[in-house]
Amino acid sequence: MHQLISYSLFTCFLAAMYLFFVQCKRESIKYTENRLCALLSLASFVWSFCFWEVNIQIEPEAAYAFRAVGMYAVFTYLIIAQLLVCRLSGTAKSYYNPITMVSLLGFVICYFVIQKDQVTYYLTDIGMTYRFHPGFWNNVYTTYCVVISINMLASIIYMFIKTDRRSLRSLGIKLLISEFIVVFGMIFDTVLPLFGKPAIPGSTIGQFFAVLVLYNAICFVNRSRITVDNMSSYVYSSLSTPVLVYDSEYKLQIANDVAYYFVGLNEASIGNSAIDTLFCLEEKDIFDFSGPNKTLDAVCISNNIPCNLTISKIHDDYYDVVGYIIIVTDLSERMQYIDRLEQAKLEAENANSAKTIFLANMSHEIRTPMNAIIGFSELALSKDISPEIREYVEGIHLASRNLLAIINDILDITKIETGKMEIIPDNYYMAELLEDVSLIISRQAESKGLEFNMKTTGDIPSELYGDKVRLRGVLINILNNSVKYTKKGTVGFEIKVISGSEDKVKLAFIISDTGIGIRPEDKERLFQSFERLDQQLHYEVEGSGLGLAIVKGYVSLMNGDITVESEYGKGSVFTVVVEQGVVDATPLSKINAHEAVTATSSLGKLKVRDTRVLAVDDNRINLMVVKGLLNSYGIEVDMASGGAESIELCKGTHYPIVFMDRMMPEMDGVEAMRCIREIDEYYAPGGEGKIVVLTADAIRGARESLINKGFDEYLGKPVNLKQLERLLVQFLGPDKIEYKEDGGEEENLPDESAHDTPELVILKKNLPGVDVEAGIKYFGDDLSIYMSSLNDNYIYGERDLKELKEMLQNKDYESYTIRMHAIKSCYRNLGEKKVSDMAWEQEQAGREGRYEYIEEHFEEFLDAYRTLLDGMKKALGES
Repeated sequence: MHQLISYSLFTCFLAAMYLFFVQCKRESIKYTENRLCALLSLASFVWSFCFWEVNIQIEPEAAYAFRAVGMYAVFTYLIIAQLLVCRLSGTAKSYYNPITMVSLLGFVICYFVIQKDQVTYYLTDIGMTYRFHPGFWNNVYTTYCVVISINMLASIIYMFIKTDRRSLRSLGIKLLISEFIVVFGMIFDTVLPLFGKPAIPGSTIGQFFAVLVLYNAICFVNRSRITVDNMSSYVYSSLSTPVLVYDSEYKLQIANDVAYYFVGLNEASIGNSAIDTLFCLEEKDIFDFSGPNKTLDAVCISNNIPCNLTISKIHDDYYDVVGYIIIVTDLSERMQYIDRLEQAKLEAENANSAKTIFLANMSHEIRTPMNAIIGFSELALSKDISPEIREYVEGIHLASRNLLAIINDILDITKIETGKMEIIPDNYYMAELLEDVSLIISRQAESKGLEFNMKTTGDIPSELYGDKVRLRGVLINILNNSVKYTKKGTVGFEIKVISGSEDKVKLAFIISDTGIGIRPEDKERLFQSFERLDQQLHYEVEGSGLGLAIVKGYVSLMNGDITVESEYGKGSVFTVVVEQGVVDATPLSKINAHEAVTATSSLGKLKVRDTRVLAVDDNRINLMVVKGLLNSYGIEVDMASGGAESIELCKGTHYPIVFMDRMMPEMDGVEAMRCIREIDEYYAPGGEGKIVVLTADAIRGARESLINKGFDEYLGKPVNLKQLERLLVQFLGPDKIEYKEDGGEEENLPDESAHDTPELVILKKNLPGVDVEAGIKYFGDDLSIYMSSLNDNYIYGERDLKELKEMLQNKDYESYTIRMHAIKSCYRNLGEKKVSDMAWEQEQAGREGRYEYIEEHFEEFLDAYRTLLDGMKKALGES
């Protein structure tokens, strides 16, 4: 019996050592499960070796030493076995990690269990054995082993519950077997010694068999992985394409199941069939080729199906050819598809030709009645007709012109497609072309609240030779699209010289926008006729889908090129490159002053040097606004609160510009302007001193009326920055004006961060009817100026209410109307619409003498004004 146990332990130790070295050499050791299994084999090897030594000893001291080392191997084995089982069963990390930490306590338990006072060693007929002394740590050791066993069992049961895959269930059965073997062996050398029985090394033998079972499970897991070793069998069994393998003597050796069916093979074909018995081939020596592979067309003899054969060489370690792999591709469907495509292409070409001819004819036919409709509607509008009928006829006239534009587009595209469109070159001035384009597009951009930036380089020749009409159509069409499909942001237009000579110049026109952009899959359809992209998103945007098709045709006729770069959701950049003849190479130095500021504000970029101007307004808030805006351009501002004060200031100083409010008490802006004109020749009409009227009157003809009264220009309130900059450039001259490039002095830039401050949140909460962001933008995006203006309006608000009541009691409607004009302007600047509109209605009633309306609606205005002041008070208090 002693020899049987001794030999068994020795065999377990040698076999475990062998398993450890075998696993370390394999490539699969890179996987965690394989590393754990190798470590488990190492722990098993140490465990078996130490307890074999215990069994063969005759001295208790030696037995104690080997068992002490062996017990550390036992605890290591249990910890690794638990990790491995949890890993294989897919135990959740929330359970896996705490159990791992608890299991590491085994090393602490081991320290106390191996003490000499815990175990008694003695010789028996089975060799050296031991029994436990009753006590705490031996009980803890046994409990620990039971807990580890229960935990592994729970992990395996969890694996059975969570999966319905047969492969994982099979793996679970193997894990259960290993669990049973270890638990069964522990009865003999862990449980029985607690009752004073001699320990039989059952768990030492059982743990090795458990290692074998776990090793088998790991091999099963490795076979289930997708690796280079097993990929060939996966591909071979699952590939739906016929695969034939020939040896170096050109005999068929292997064929997959699909090849048997497709080529018509049988068992007798393997080892005998040559390639020419299966396929009709034009080449004879198809296996004689250089390079790793070749392709050729063939026809399968068994079914007469056209095929493509891809032949690849198989090399051994010495790069000698040992065989060939042939992949067979069925071309029958592809050939049928090509035939259908050719037929469809022919039908499409015929249909397109018929469509082009039809559109060309119909366009000509429709133009005749359309010209009649437009002509008669214009005649009707020249007659004395009722307003209602005039509205109808104007609608007919507008719709007719829109329809005629579409018809002209159709006619142009048909001319382009039929080759009848011609380029008509002539001399033209680049400045006129750019001014024309800028004027049209800037107005469209301004109506949508967009910025339009136009930039040119100084080396563009001033006079060129080319088709100005077609080039203008290309630029306006693309720019018009950019404006149409951009909801907010910027439309840019840049012109630069790519290359040039004495008689030729190649120009690039770059149009960019911050619109919706173009999807990558839609770019191919961008320049096709009658194509509108993303129609669901742009259903409200009118268009025929011909614009870019015409642009492409025009650019092609001019031997130019058009490209587009776009990121969906961020914008697009169109680049048109055309070559034009040079008539006058004198550089186009700058676009005129109007063009420089037509489209966009240069706030923070345009700077004015050494300039002091005068701002006149009876409303302190309006003065502060104007002063803040002008200061942002570097202009010093003197302020006057009335006409008489402005006259005295102008007597002592020559201001290049006087900004004069239109409506003021005692002396209005017109009277003050006329008095200033009489001071000296500097302010006389046509002199150097310019007087610009500031007014909130936006009715048609206001500008012309005020200029006719003697003002040099008109500036509306709220102040339009584009108009203000145009006036500065126009009246101050180039020696006072400079432009800062982007990335210039940061201290002069608007405070963009204002829109993210807590103050903005407070303002929106307490002033729900006020467009706070619009108000801040009006104040040059400076929150501090806006808050200061809000504070001043609140301070003077109660005074306004008191004085308005007194004016009504005294029937002083003229002063009342002027005060309402000031209130309207102030609160419109702040972004408040309700009170501003009500003040405008009161002002209009005062101008028209409708004093009953003023009396009737004053209390309503009073309530709205007081509610606004209460909200301002709360907002100012919280901020």
